[in-house]
Amino acid sequence: MKKIVTLALGMLMCVLVLQAQDSPYPPYSEMKGKVVISNFYSLDGVFEDNIFVNSLLWMIKNGNVSKEKSIGVDYDKKQIQVRLFLSGKDDTGIRYQYMFSASVKDNIITCLTSDIVYEADAAVIKFVKKLSFDKLQPEKKPKHKEYLDEFASLHKKWMQQLLDFIKTNQSPAITHWNEIKDKEVVKGMTETECLLSLGKPMSIQQNEGKTEWMYDAYTYLFFENGVLVSIIK
Repeated sequence: MKKIVTLALGMLMCVLVLQAQDSPYPPYSEMKGKVVISNFYSLDGVFEDNIFVNSLLWMIKNGNVSKEKSIGVDYDKKQIQVRLFLSGKDDTGIRYQYMFSASVKDNIITCLTSDIVYEADAAVIKFVKKLSFDKLQPEKKPKHKEYLDEFASLHKKWMQQLLDFIKTNQSPAITHWNEIKDKEVVKGMTETECLLSLGKPMSIQQNEGKTEWMYDAYTYLFFENGVLVSIIK
C-alpha cells in the first residue's frame, strides 16, 4: 500500500511541476489521458502533524470508508490515499467514486483527485451504470458536461469542509504511533488514536458511564473519559 501511495503522490508532483494541460472544464486537468483535479493549500499557523492527523481523521469520520480496506497511509512521509464516494444532489441515486491522494509537508497539503467514476442505479435490479470521467465527451454530450459540473461542485464543497476541519479541530497529542501503524489497540489509547488505528466503528453506545465501540461481532472497545480501558477481540 505504501508503494501505491508513493506512486500516486509522485504522479501528483508531475502534475504540479509539469503543469498538465488544462481542461476546458475547470477545475479539471489532463494527466496522461486521465481527468484529474490537482491543487494545494497553504495553511498558515497549522503545524504539519496537525494537518496530517486531522486530514486522516476527517476521511475516517466523513469519507464513508473502511480504513483497513480503503485507506493507504505512509505515516513517515505523511501521505494518504483513500477511495471516496460523493452522492449527487437531490437524492437522485447518482454518486461519484474517486481516488483522493494527499501529501503534507510543513504547512502545505497537496491533493490529487483521480480515477473519477460516475455511478447510477439502473432500472435492472442490482445493476449499476458506471462511466469513467476519462471517457467523457462533454463537447458532444451535454449530460457528460453535467456530470463534470456536478462533481466539481460537490468536490469543492467537500474540500472546503476538510480544510475547515483541519483549521479548527484541536488535534490531541498522539503517543501510540507504533500501535496505529500496526492497526492494533492497547489500553490507555485515546478515542482518536483508536480511530486512527482501526477506523470508524460500526456502532457506538453509551452505558453506565462507559462508551462501547463495536467493530464486528467479535471486536469491542470500551472507553472511560475518552480513554480505552477494556478490549474484547
